[in-house]
Amino acid sequence: MKINKYLLYTLLLGGTMLVPSCSDSFLDQPPQGSYSAASLANLKGIEGLLIGAYSNLDGSWFQDWGNNHFNQHGGASNWVLGSIRGADAYKGTEPSDGVDINPIERHEVTPANGIIREKWVGCYDGIGRVNETMRVLAQATDLSDGDRARISGECRFLRGHYHFEAVKVFGNAPYVDETITDFPAVKNDHMIWSEIEDDFKYAYDNLPGTQTAPGRANKWAAASYLAKVYMYQGKWSDAKALFDQIVANGTTAAGAKYALNANYYENFASEKENGNTESIFAVENSAYDGSIANGNYENTLNVPHGSAARTSCCGFFQPSQFLVNSFKTVNGLPMLDNFNDVDVVSDEGLSSDDPFTPDAGEFDPRLDHTVGRRGIQYLDWGPHPGNLWIRQVQNGGPYSPKKNVPSFAEFDNGLGGVIDWGFVSTSQNVQIIRYSDVLLLAAEAEAELGNTAKALEYVNMVRNRAANPESVVKFADGTPCANYSVQPYAAFASQAEAIKAVRFERMLELGMEGQRFFDLTRWDNLSKAGKTAVSFDAIAYLNTYLSHEQIKRIHLAGAVFTEKYKLLPIPESVITQSTVNGVRNIEQNPGF
Repeated sequence: MKINKYLLYTLLLGGTMLVPSCSDSFLDQPPQGSYSAASLANLKGIEGLLIGAYSNLDGSWFQDWGNNHFNQHGGASNWVLGSIRGADAYKGTEPSDGVDINPIERHEVTPANGIIREKWVGCYDGIGRVNETMRVLAQATDLSDGDRARISGECRFLRGHYHFEAVKVFGNAPYVDETITDFPAVKNDHMIWSEIEDDFKYAYDNLPGTQTAPGRANKWAAASYLAKVYMYQGKWSDAKALFDQIVANGTTAAGAKYALNANYYENFASEKENGNTESIFAVENSAYDGSIANGNYENTLNVPHGSAARTSCCGFFQPSQFLVNSFKTVNGLPMLDNFNDVDVVSDEGLSSDDPFTPDAGEFDPRLDHTVGRRGIQYLDWGPHPGNLWIRQVQNGGPYSPKKNVPSFAEFDNGLGGVIDWGFVSTSQNVQIIRYSDVLLLAAEAEAELGNTAKALEYVNMVRNRAANPESVVKFADGTPCANYSVQPYAAFASQAEAIKAVRFERMLELGMEGQRFFDLTRWDNLSKAGKTAVSFDAIAYLNTYLSHEQIKRIHLAGAVFTEKYKLLPIPESVITQSTVNGVRNIEQNPGF
């Protein structure tokens, strides 16, 4: 039974650097490089443990090439679990590469899938690190009251984050705090919203408005996360109360100063991260600082592929035609109902030397900050050459990802580069919550409460930033790459129109940021619970997407989205390890 408890611990809570301070035999000697709890029960030791808890935000234990926990799927970017499942993107590359993603994209995943196990381990290893920090914190005597409150607040924030990630993906995930030691007995018998709320409330009450160290959670990050948790439950008034404070207090001298960046692209440029007023909470990354693990390797495979590109790996995470079509505008406004009726013209089916003219239609410029398409300037790499940068067009389509790809300037100034066998390591942060996300959630809460004028104000703040002429994509000679047109909404004629517009705006603003699937299922769940003024059917939405896309994407032929795939199955190894004396404590999600 001892080995089973250990295996469940690694699956449920992850590893720990702490070991007992004494041992009964030579077989129990602490491994080299480990520390006892007593030796860490001081400010320096606890800060080190806390940094370890933050480091798990990327969801991996990867430290060097000999570590077999290298992955891109356990962290907070959710490009597989949130974007590929949410109609934003295809897996890309080839069917034989990243084979565990294929059934996730087709909504055929089973509990044996390695990627869902990585996500589970990423969440619960982070929770385990937080809880170890809190246990050692309780033993420390040299901390000031201020340090103790701040560290406790950061711990509770991170624990809330990791549990929230688990709930978004797995539904009835177990809640584990620092008092739990009998890990196989942990149950997942209820939704843990109240426990997550308590963690974020504590963080909100105890964290300062600003932090001196980069990457640390502050009061307003906790408020934003708590409000988002309320949104998942349809607690519109509770969410609005927090959003009001974030917008009012988060932009004053009393708290962190948040505002939309002047230009949309600044959210995705490493050199613009210092002083970024839009980032509320992000995973901090760095490159070439002596550790491979500190780079943004969640997105290392998601760059143009081929000898014509500066990178040679790997062509994953390609934008969907559905997403590209959503950026079409008429008189500066999105085509909410019929955007997907006619595809934006692409070069699919052409050879690389065939003449091609980009679609002359009217577009939201966020299209070309999100998607690399032939003939359009691609960062400072030059115009996108089409198929020369695509690994397999018939599988992944004609488009390249753009938001997470470093510019040539970033390659040259040490903020990113090709390492080892060809993948790209960058210092670009993974944005978990940014101000435009908060504004659109606030707009949604206001619309659900019938405050359409306030919803209009928030939505138009986001749209007006997108319309900034300095923010459009331009060729090297300074001319715009396409016919860009974005206008604010004049008014919302009804509550239903406001809600519909907000939901669509989230796709435009947050495209390929790992959020869309969770929005779709959130609205679906709220509809079924009778908590939204405008019903939404995620099953119909995603099946409409699949039926259109599978005409060109052969790998999606026959794919169907059903109710059970709103959640992913709990890894079968976790179910096995939680069975004690024939009693199963972790129950599988329905249908798996």
